[in-house]
Amino acid sequence: MLDKQEMAAYAVAVRALGRREHCAAELRVKLQQRDYPDEVIASVLERLKADGYLSEARFAEAFLRMRLRSGEAPWLAAQKARARGLEEDALQEALQDVQDDFDGFAVCRDLLARRDPQGLRHGDEHVWQRQARFLRNKGFDAATIVRALKEHIQDNGQARMLED
Repeated sequence: MLDKQEMAAYAVAVRALGRREHCAAELRVKLQQRDYPDEVIASVLERLKADGYLSEARFAEAFLRMRLRSGEAPWLAAQKARARGLEEDALQEALQDVQDDFDGFAVCRDLLARRDPQGLRHGDEHVWQRQARFLRNKGFDAATIVRALKEHIQDNGQARMLED
């Protein structure tokens, strides 16, 4: 049975989990910011896990899928999840699931198509470098970036020649 302070902390945590998934480390920080004692926080986190509200595996999957939808490479998304304090076992399991479906080259192409749908400035060296930096910051390797940029330029160059 939870005492009054634990019930208040539990309510805060459930509200936070109602907005989005959190890992235990994030909830611990949120509760510490509200000055709950460590023993109350530990008790609340255990109760949330027992009640099924707090799941590291669910958070890992939701976090990685969200990052991959935004165009990040799996390794970069995993690095950011680690920085949030996600348990390594849950992260590795979710990472293995999402990596099976991940095609880095296709994601690079999609990102380029969204940034420059008509290939208006594909011949400009500064634009090419900026696109390459953008893709590098999303966590893609140089070979994939160069291949995607070359194919994007070729596709848009051929489309332009057909228009002329």
